[in-house]
Amino acid sequence: MEITQENIDALNGVLTVTVHPEDYREKVEGILEDYRKQVRMPGFRPGKVPIQLVRKQYGKAVLADELNKILGERLDGYIREQKLRLLGQPIPTLENESDGNWDKPEVFTFRYDIGLSPQVDIKFGWFTKFVNHKVRIDDALINDQITDLRRRYGKMSECDVAGENDLLVGEFVELEADGEETKPGGILHEGTITMSEVADKATKAKLLGLTKGTEVKLDAGKISKDADDLARLLGIDRQAAKNFKSPLRFTVKEIRNIVPAELGEELYDKLFGEDTVKDEEGFRAKVEEDLQRIFDRDGDKVFRRKFVEEVVDKLNPPLPEDFLKRWIRVANEKPITADEIEAEFSEYAKGIKWQIIQNHLIDTYEIEVDAEEIKEETGNAIKAQYAQYGIPLDAEQLDPMIAQMMTDQKEVRRVAESIYERKAIDKLRELAKIKEKEISHEDWMEIVRSL
Repeated sequence: MEITQENIDALNGVLTVTVHPEDYREKVEGILEDYRKQVRMPGFRPGKVPIQLVRKQYGKAVLADELNKILGERLDGYIREQKLRLLGQPIPTLENESDGNWDKPEVFTFRYDIGLSPQVDIKFGWFTKFVNHKVRIDDALINDQITDLRRRYGKMSECDVAGENDLLVGEFVELEADGEETKPGGILHEGTITMSEVADKATKAKLLGLTKGTEVKLDAGKISKDADDLARLLGIDRQAAKNFKSPLRFTVKEIRNIVPAELGEELYDKLFGEDTVKDEEGFRAKVEEDLQRIFDRDGDKVFRRKFVEEVVDKLNPPLPEDFLKRWIRVANEKPITADEIEAEFSEYAKGIKWQIIQNHLIDTYEIEVDAEEIKEETGNAIKAQYAQYGIPLDAEQLDPMIAQMMTDQKEVRRVAESIYERKAIDKLRELAKIKEKEISHEDWMEIVRSL
């Protein structure tokens, strides 16, 4: 078997695979002989069917199957040996998929289009600056946080009619665009609307006065602060929430009224531990400290997301777009139209471009991830998950959980990929000029909503 490569341009190429009889004949004949021993045909005893008849009936199918196996193995081997950076996988050329006589098999020639990953030069001009926003913690933000904490630790009771500061527990149902019929296969999820967080006056007016069992049609964008909030409400991921446009029907199942907790030692101890905070001044200082930590953490996440988008936009590595559109159609498990591909290609292309940049960083700077880092990352994720429910974990409890997670190779790869991406972004931050800018919470939320 011979494989040759012809590069049409910097982003597109063709692999030509020539398969000779000695590459497949022995295997094919062996399979047909096994068939002969098992197959039943009228007029012949089991195991006595002439091989010519077996070959006539099953020969092409067996040959095709064996050639597919050989081509897959050899192509993968060639790509590894030549260290080719491909986008997608080789796909048969449109012009001439194969040469060869299937009735009298001898030499076969197969041709595959390939998409080549572009070269990347990560250089930012002196004028290229990136901004890392830092939220200004002011009295208004501290007061809002205190109000929220008092509500969270307040006493809850059920009530009959929805008021300004109540919680509405109910069921969200996704509707068709006309807002009348239930969308088949759409969202059906139980969630909680916090009345005090509904900013849209018209929507709030719709919700005020609702009783158990009543229904109301809602605009998803009007009951959530941002994509993350909508994702939580509807039980979907952030990207799906970002693109969600359907109207919703909300059925009230429960109305909960909260009496805020009083400021004092009891609340301070619950929040920060016994004797940590003595008075309201110390309480406000602690709240400010915690807010700063939260916004620093969330700010880093937002910066990374925005930073990646801006880097991709500035470096903008070229792509073999025609090849990738064909590849999407071929690789998709479900039929997909050209119009659907065009509609989604822009987002898909951004992901591919970031992967190209990331791979370049990993190779150039020899970024590595070891088993200990994966274990640590897995342990931190488990601890964070249990912490949400106020359950601390010691090493004796945590270690078996980590060990169990490490047996799942898919999960190990996911964690490793996450660490690789984080390290790649960290390297980019070293290479770029980043300016820190303090902004208000309102401006910060605008940035979050734009992502």
